Amino acid sequence: MGISASWNYSRCLEGTVHTRTAPVLIVGAGLGGLSTALFLGLHGVPALVAERHPGTSLEPKARGQMPAVMEALRAAGLERAFLDAAPPGRPEMTIAIAESATGRVFHSVTEAMPDFARYSPAPTGMVSQERAEPLLAARAAELGADIRFSTRLESFTDGPDGVTAVLRDLTTGEAYEVEAAYLVGADGHRGGIREAAGIGAHGRGTIGESTSLLFEADLDPALDGAAVQMHYLRNPALPGGSGAFVSTDTPGRFVAAVEARAPRDEESAREIVRLVTGLPELEVKLLGATTWSTACRVADRFSSGRVHLVGDAAHVMPPTGGQGGNSALMDGHHLAWKLAAVVRGQAGPGLLDSHDAERRPFAECLVEQQYANMVHRMAPHLADETVAERIDPARLLFGYRCPSGAFVAEPTAPLDDALFEDPATPSGRPGTRAPHVPLAGGSTRDLYGRGFVLLTDDEGRRSAAERAAERLGVPVAVPALAGDWAAAHGVTPSGAVLVRPDGLIAWRERAQGDPAEVERALRVVLDR
Repeated sequence: MGISASWNYSRCLEGTVHTRTAPVLIVGAGLGGLSTALFLGLHGVPALVAERHPGTSLEPKARGQMPAVMEALRAAGLERAFLDAAPPGRPEMTIAIAESATGRVFHSVTEAMPDFARYSPAPTGMVSQERAEPLLAARAAELGADIRFSTRLESFTDGPDGVTAVLRDLTTGEAYEVEAAYLVGADGHRGGIREAAGIGAHGRGTIGESTSLLFEADLDPALDGAAVQMHYLRNPALPGGSGAFVSTDTPGRFVAAVEARAPRDEESAREIVRLVTGLPELEVKLLGATTWSTACRVADRFSSGRVHLVGDAAHVMPPTGGQGGNSALMDGHHLAWKLAAVVRGQAGPGLLDSHDAERRPFAECLVEQQYANMVHRMAPHLADETVAERIDPARLLFGYRCPSGAFVAEPTAPLDDALFEDPATPSGRPGTRAPHVPLAGGSTRDLYGRGFVLLTDDEGRRSAAERAAERLGVPVAVPALAGDWAAAHGVTPSGAVLVRPDGLIAWRERAQGDPAEVERALRVVLDR
């Protein structure tokens, strides 16, 4: 049964103060905040979401959803909606390093990408933030989230028993208190929650300033028909010598980006668009300009007391590689089940310590990978010994090993402690992504998303899992398995693998053993 939010009223000397109580207060309705609200709702906990803007993003940025994100959206009932929201055209992405959108191609990034089908049963999504956020918001609301736009966080106090925040309705001017068990800072890189929580940040800092020009033009005859066009440009004629051309979710509408402040006048902006497209006679209708900073920055901690950070509040990275939005969505996916378990009394508060332990090492690496992509694709003049060696995309997206966290760790050899493994030969060890193993009618990955799952063919462990679930009040599914699932998880058919709601391996036993170990593993993971 879900947890209901409620209204309480308290009276103070100044008059009547409305106090809202909610299990979790999320500040920010971007990809990270809405993802957290969505998956909290999926686990039976309705969140209150406060967003200072009047609605979801209108900017066609943060395009694309990697298969792991689509798996999570599938569990939440949103995969079909995202696929249907893809822009028209051939269902592919054209990603290239080029002189212009229609000019000489130096390198095809698309052709260099591996086939992800061997690692996931889910397709790649093609939706930008402009369309993704309304889909996430609508589904989160269906699952119980109360999303309040034009609502600003004025202040908050993090106490031993909860968080007290003051919100202001920017439409009416009314201020009111919210008492919540936890606060999720999803207020972006310009938000103040991270600093107010006493959390610093580190990294390369601000790298440069860029301007995106949103425009309409008839470019269909000059492009290759792919639904998504993404060109990283190297061209000395462009301001700063580099830029980007990106399609949007609206046919005939595109973005031209350059490393410079906004042009002085509309004609200068049109000339930049013509250079970016490589079409000097192109008729251009300008729709707007946005100036933004490129930065590499990671919070020193992702959690402090009852405050937890997701998305750009936790990590900021260059857009080259498209992982900013994906990592924000996955931050919410990985954090939400933990918050829900603690709020519902299924886990101890120590479970939440794993948010920082698991997500920050990955973010540290991802930020540097995005920077390395930027140097390779757009700014080779920045190449130096500090640029990270680029990691194969499949290894980066599917091979991460949590150094520590909410799982029963196994001893590893000194030479086997790398942060990433080859997902083509998964180790199956706790703290890694449970591999995709085709089953009759689907995949092992389709089993995850709503609760713990025990993979085993051993009847003793199946019964033990059912008893443990009843005693701990935690859902544990024990599906009947048809197929060779064991080898990919590093166990024998008589062994067992416990998988968390977010699809990470929590514990395993390679061969037949004491059935009581299932409950002991759950207790370790859940801080019980």
